[in-house]
Amino acid sequence: MPKTFLDRLCDSVLNPDILSKDENRDLIIRAIADTLAVAAAGFPEPVTRNVLKAYGGNGPVAWSGEPCESEEAAILVNGAAAHALDFDDVYLESMAHISTVLVPAVLRPSVNDPEAILEAFAAGLIAAKAVARRVGAGHYHKGFHGTATIGTFAAAAACGRLAGLTADEMANAFALAASMSAGLQVNFSTQTKPVHAGLAASAGYRAARLAKAGVTGSRDIFRERGYAALYGAGDGDDNPTDSAFELRPDMISVKLYPCCYASHRLVAIALDARSKIGASISDADTRYVMSVPASSISLLKHHRPQDSMQAKFSPTYPVAVALLRGTPTLADFADAAIADAQVASIIDRIEILEDDTQPSAGDIEFGTVTFTVMKEGHAPCVFTRSALPGSPLDPPAFAALREKFAGCLRIYNDTNRSSFPILERAGDLSLNRWLSN
Repeated sequence: MPKTFLDRLCDSVLNPDILSKDENRDLIIRAIADTLAVAAAGFPEPVTRNVLKAYGGNGPVAWSGEPCESEEAAILVNGAAAHALDFDDVYLESMAHISTVLVPAVLRPSVNDPEAILEAFAAGLIAAKAVARRVGAGHYHKGFHGTATIGTFAAAAACGRLAGLTADEMANAFALAASMSAGLQVNFSTQTKPVHAGLAASAGYRAARLAKAGVTGSRDIFRERGYAALYGAGDGDDNPTDSAFELRPDMISVKLYPCCYASHRLVAIALDARSKIGASISDADTRYVMSVPASSISLLKHHRPQDSMQAKFSPTYPVAVALLRGTPTLADFADAAIADAQVASIIDRIEILEDDTQPSAGDIEFGTVTFTVMKEGHAPCVFTRSALPGSPLDPPAFAALREKFAGCLRIYNDTNRSSFPILERAGDLSLNRWLSN
């Protein structure tokens, strides 16, 4: 009798040789470093402070060293901090910011084995891709937030492996995860979005803990009337090929700008143009037309953002910053920066057009973006870009990542007058290459 999708999923995440390739280990270490760096900068953010206000206590500590009411609460806090700035990496294979879920789920005080942590991350990454393939991209396009939904399965796999679950227990953990998987895109541009990451990580932890204690669940969660049928749009793969269960950390995209990844091609092409034309590109006599594949930037709803949360989901604000000053930084997304009159003037001169000849169906990687710069007395300059910066097609430079990580850690250090406490474990996980001073 052929194995079911659930059987194959359990076998894959419990594979004893899950991390046999050194290159995969190195990429997972990079993902952990990225997550810790952006979490450091995220701890001073209002959303993280609010979550700590709700879940602070006298128990296990968050990565910041602040005590929480339980280990599960600390996981929730860490996840919210890691996603607070929308600067964490993206795993488009799973329609999710997956590291911001997995690292809080596995890097906690009760887990001291570095190899077990890396293997658990690998298990979660496999589960994320496999479940995403089974449910289909329509799941995201319906309005679910993959970080919250797919992420819950990923965290259950990671925590289940750490807990030493058997295959039967892991199946139960996935059944429990299916019942806790939740998160809607309508909460984007609010504090609920970063909380989604913490909720997914803590739900996966809870699912594994309940399964370890003997709680059972259905073996039909991916069959008729199951998760894919109810949460999907009919485009999932009922019987995916073995590639769905492969470990692919090389497909993780690292963010270079602290805003929604759907805007990154737009920012990058603006930077390409600025590099060619120079600082005069932002002059008052210059107008801009950005042509994008139809529906590829549907997440970017705020043409003239009113606050920092909206600015992260704007098709114009980060582009205007790039044209005026160069690479957008975290400082550009502080509330006080959003009202910059020079940036507002550039926004007024940006026209966004959707190219119906390139129907993306919501795929932010699809097709080609065209950027036209029109300056009085000069011929128009036209630029094109297909690859998302930081993706496997346009991978980030080591120096750029080191600069990003150092800037994030500096925010924590300057705010707290101390170094980020979790970095005391950096040497154990071979993170010093990325996070050392």
